[in-house]
Amino acid sequence: MNNLLETVSNFSQVQNPNGSIWNSCEAAQYLRISPRTLTRMARRGEIPSIQIGRLWRFRRADLDEWLTRKVNLTSYPCRLNS
Repeated sequence: MNNLLETVSNFSQVQNPNGSIWNSCEAAQYLRISPRTLTRMARRGEIPSIQIGRLWRFRRADLDEWLTRKVNLTSYPCRLNS
C-alpha cells in the first residue's frame, strides 16, 4: 500500500513539479469567476497568463501576485460613524 502511495505521489510531481500551473477552468475556480471571463481577460492582457496554442495556462504565483496588486491599488472609502 505504501508503494502505491509513493508511486502516485511521484507521478503527480513529475506531471507538475511545483503544482502551480492551471488551465482556465482551474484558475477560474480559484478566482471564483467564469472560465469565459478569465479567458477574455487573458486575451486582453489584463491578467498574467501563458498561451500555448489555443489554450491558456495560469501560474498560481502570478495570480496571487496579481490579486495582491489589485487589492493594494484599490482605495476603499473610509466611512465614519457620526
